[in-house]
Amino acid sequence: MIKALFSIFIVSTLHAEFMNDADFDGVEDAQDKCPDTPFSDLTDTYGCTIRTLYTQTSYDIIMGLDLSRINSNTLENTKTSNATFQADVYHGAFSAQLLTSYFQSEKSPSDDYGWNDTQLNFFYAFKPLQAFTIQTGIGVILPTYSSGYHNEATDYRGNITLKYTFESQFNLFGGTTYTLIKDKHVPRVTNYQNTNAFYGGIGYTNSKNNSVNLSYSQSESIYTKVVPIEMLSLGTFIPLSNNWFVLGDYHYGVSESASDHDVALRVGYTF
Repeated sequence: MIKALFSIFIVSTLHAEFMNDADFDGVEDAQDKCPDTPFSDLTDTYGCTIRTLYTQTSYDIIMGLDLSRINSNTLENTKTSNATFQADVYHGAFSAQLLTSYFQSEKSPSDDYGWNDTQLNFFYAFKPLQAFTIQTGIGVILPTYSSGYHNEATDYRGNITLKYTFESQFNLFGGTTYTLIKDKHVPRVTNYQNTNAFYGGIGYTNSKNNSVNLSYSQSESIYTKVVPIEMLSLGTFIPLSNNWFVLGDYHYGVSESASDHDVALRVGYTF
C-alpha cells in the first residue's frame, strides 16, 4: 500500500513537472486562471477551486470582569465581583469552550472568595436553511467551587440554540438548557434539583460587524423552593481590529432571586 501511494506521488510529481504545473492542480500554468491553488483544493478545468478539503481551525481567549449585587452560589444579596476566563476552539461546524471564574463577595463578618465551578462545553452547528442555524451542545460542570459541605459532584448539561437571520442584519435567537445536578443534598440545610433554562431575543449587526442584542432569560435555581431567576439583558460586540474585540453586557433582574443590576466587560483576542 505504501509503495503504491509513493508511486502515485512520484508519477504525479513528474507529470506536474512535465506539464509545468506549479500548484499541482492538473492544469498547466499557461491555462491556469487561478495559480497557487492550495494542494488540498478540488479544482475545475481552469484550475480554480470547486471545494476545499481543508477546514480552518481558529481560537480565541476572552478575559473580563463581572460586577453583581448577588452571590450566584449562595443567592445572598451582597456585592460580588467575578474575574472571568474563557477559551474557545473552532473547527468547521464544531467548537469547544472552557469557562472558569474567580469570585470575591462582600460577606459579614469576612469576605467570601474562591473559584466558581468550571465548565467544559462542546458544540455542533448546522444550517438546514441558509438563514436558519441550529447549534446543539453538551457540557460538563466541574466542581471547582467548594460549598464547605464536601458534597460537590460533576454536573452535566445539554442545550440547543436556534438563530434566524432576516433583512441581512437582524436576527432572532432563542434556546434552552437542561442541567443534571449531581451534588448531594445536605440534610436540614439545602436540597438540589435539576434545572431548566430558556432565553430569547433579537439582535442587530451592522456592516462593520458591530452588534447589539436584547434578550429575556429565565433559569431555575439549583436550590429547591427558590423562584426562577428572570433577567432582561442588553449585550454588545465591538471588533477593535482583525484580532481584538470587546464584549459588554448589562443584566437587569426581574425576579427577586436575580441581581438588580449586573454589568460585565470582557476583552478578547482571536487567532
